[in-house]
Amino acid sequence: MQTISIITLIITMLSFTGCTVTKNIAVEMPPTSSVSLYEGKVVGEPFINKVGQENPKIIDLYFETGGKKYFIKFLDSNISRNEMAQYINKTLKVQGKVNHGLWDTNDPNHQSRVGEYIVIEKIDNR
Repeated sequence: MQTISIITLIITMLSFTGCTVTKNIAVEMPPTSSVSLYEGKVVGEPFINKVGQENPKIIDLYFETGGKKYFIKFLDSNISRNEMAQYINKTLKVQGKVNHGLWDTNDPNHQSRVGEYIVIEKIDNR
């Protein structure tokens, strides 16, 4: 009888400790860079979906500088897509920040491409 009481007590303690365990999950955001001056070229490329199919009706804009190509994230930029489209295949100077993260949204609960991107604060074509 005493063995059954001990086993019952152990099972009860285990089930209570299992219920009180909580996990603190924090999403760590990558650090953002400071605003810098970049000289480069604006290029347009067809959108490629997640299965690798090109959609020539949708053109993504990228900024090539220093041998790297960065997606231009207009969602956070101070310039519009239409303003930047006039510079496709042209070299210009921009003030901006290079970051790593979501391209298509700022909401981590929505599907998005992920990688390095540039946020353009201002076109500095002097």
